[in-house]
Amino acid sequence: MAGQSPLDVDALLPVLNHINLGVYITDLDRRILLWNRKAEEITGYRAADIVGTACHDDVLVHVDQNQNPLCSSELCPLHRAMTLGKESDEPVIVFAKKADGQRIAVSVSVAPLRDAAGNVVGGIEAFRDETRRILDLEFARKIQHGLLPKSLPQDPNMRFDARYYPCDLVGGDFYDLRTVAPRRFGVLLADVSGHGVSAALYSTWLRSLCDSASALAPSPDEFIATMNRELTRVTLDESFATAFYAVVDAEHREVTYCNAGHPPPLHYHAATRETTELHAAGLPLGILHQEVYGAATIRLDPGDVILCYTDGVTEVTDRQGDMLGREGLAELLDRELSKLHADGADLLDRLYHRVVELCGDISLPDDVLLLSITGTAAPPEFNI
Repeated sequence: MAGQSPLDVDALLPVLNHINLGVYITDLDRRILLWNRKAEEITGYRAADIVGTACHDDVLVHVDQNQNPLCSSELCPLHRAMTLGKESDEPVIVFAKKADGQRIAVSVSVAPLRDAAGNVVGGIEAFRDETRRILDLEFARKIQHGLLPKSLPQDPNMRFDARYYPCDLVGGDFYDLRTVAPRRFGVLLADVSGHGVSAALYSTWLRSLCDSASALAPSPDEFIATMNRELTRVTLDESFATAFYAVVDAEHREVTYCNAGHPPPLHYHAATRETTELHAAGLPLGILHQEVYGAATIRLDPGDVILCYTDGVTEVTDRQGDMLGREGLAELLDRELSKLHADGADLLDRLYHRVVELCGDISLPDDVLLLSITGTAAPPEFNI
């Protein structure tokens, strides 16, 4: 294999066999050229059996924490490193398949490999077994996942959808969607400063506050003000959370909302194909104890879409270093809703993958939460 590549893997192997990390090197087609001793130990795959195969050919078959396949998509860290010509800034947690078929959590760092002329000719991935460290995080992840709505409300006039993509196993983005009165639904999005375990703990506290303030849920301004007052009692240092809260009146197709420093959701108007922002002033939660929040009301007609999101999606930068921003997200929303037969059923997944394709980094650097509220055409017996 070494003779078919500009990389002298035979010279590299003795060196890489003496480091305490699993390491493999591939060509541009991700065919494995080198597989070191620690990689054999961690995965159970012998170099003699794996060199010459592609890493996505039923070998490692990486998946993320949500079991989404990585090796056959644009999300593969090694593929992105070679395509972007960049190394990863931080290790990424993925789950690899071992020789015995079991999954193992590994943290991977990736980088492109170049020839003497500077051309990318392959990639290198170093990985560490994170089984022990991940056990506690997996437990925390299950707790956090269990706090999210297990099912979304159903109504003939409205359709709700949500997707959460934490950049770590746990994160600081949070949403809640519950019935607050007949055909009226409370929708909350929150983004805790930072990410990881500390942000996840804060978001868990947010969920308990939602429950304790549930009597005020039909009134957006009172609900958010109460959440804020409670958070200011326990907020430490510079921790805070941005939040958007709305009450969706499905019967009258109205949405009343208020905002606590959160990115303004996008409102796509089906009749005009214009996109506007749902603006409302208010400080983030946990900063000023007596902050007063104002509420506004808009109508959501059939075909209209409100896209709520956290800033992890709009702060993504492309290969030129340009940030996507709200205007860029609005353009993506319009493009995806304009596609033939696009009914919004998988809108959030499509938006997320478009953002990943645009991203100029190996992985998204922050948690991403997307939630949509779509006005639907009700059956005749429900028409107003």
